[in-house]
Amino acid sequence: MRYLLKALKIAGFALLVVTFLAISFAVDLAVRNEKSKRLYFSRISSFYMKMALAVLGVRVRVINPERLAPGRGSFMVCNHLSYIDVFAISSTVPAVFVANSELEEAFLLGTIIKYSGGVFVERRGRARLLRDVEGITGMLDLGLNVVLFPEGTTSDGSGVSPFKSSFLAAAEGREVLPLCIKYGTVNGGPVTPENSPLVYYHGDITFFEHFFRFLGLESVAAELTALGPIDTRGLSRKDISDAAYREISSCYLDDTCTG
Repeated sequence: MRYLLKALKIAGFALLVVTFLAISFAVDLAVRNEKSKRLYFSRISSFYMKMALAVLGVRVRVINPERLAPGRGSFMVCNHLSYIDVFAISSTVPAVFVANSELEEAFLLGTIIKYSGGVFVERRGRARLLRDVEGITGMLDLGLNVVLFPEGTTSDGSGVSPFKSSFLAAAEGREVLPLCIKYGTVNGGPVTPENSPLVYYHGDITFFEHFFRFLGLESVAAELTALGPIDTRGLSRKDISDAAYREISSCYLDDTCTG
């Protein structure tokens, strides 16, 4: 039965990927205005992320959804546990995501991220920092919601890793919306140290190897909490980073957190 479920999920997900790429490619050819193109990409991606979560058996509970208003040009920052985080956020509100430049050339993933409206940045060096910050600022100026994972990589779920503040320079003078994502159950039971690696994408495992394991799960429950916005006026990027880290880390460790 488990193998049949996995086969059905693979077929369903593959169909979604093919149709998503076909529609997004057509939009890329037909739409020339940068703002319109990015808006289409984020909205198409949001729709397909909802469909993908249904195929994967992932249910997302959103706390304070009224804070996730589309079209506001919000700068959202979130802790990072898995690629499923992207599905969960995008399915809730259309947004573009800041992604590592090394993913730009990755087989299939790079194209999917591009057609989701992703912004590629170089996290390992400072040579491109100013240009990358300007790219993020440009997306916000277009009225797009931008999501940044300031940990820089996924964690093992034991807590929230320290934030890197470099790209939060784009948030100076803007409202920042902290998001906290948690995973509550796997196959109807609690997340434990034994089963958490099936959901948390961490360590040396490749994306496709982890995703193939994830497909074997019957159900996963996630919780996405939109915390109170941070007014960044007068704050440096380091101040913004520290404030966002405190809010998100505190909520992640609090089972009763409601923002």
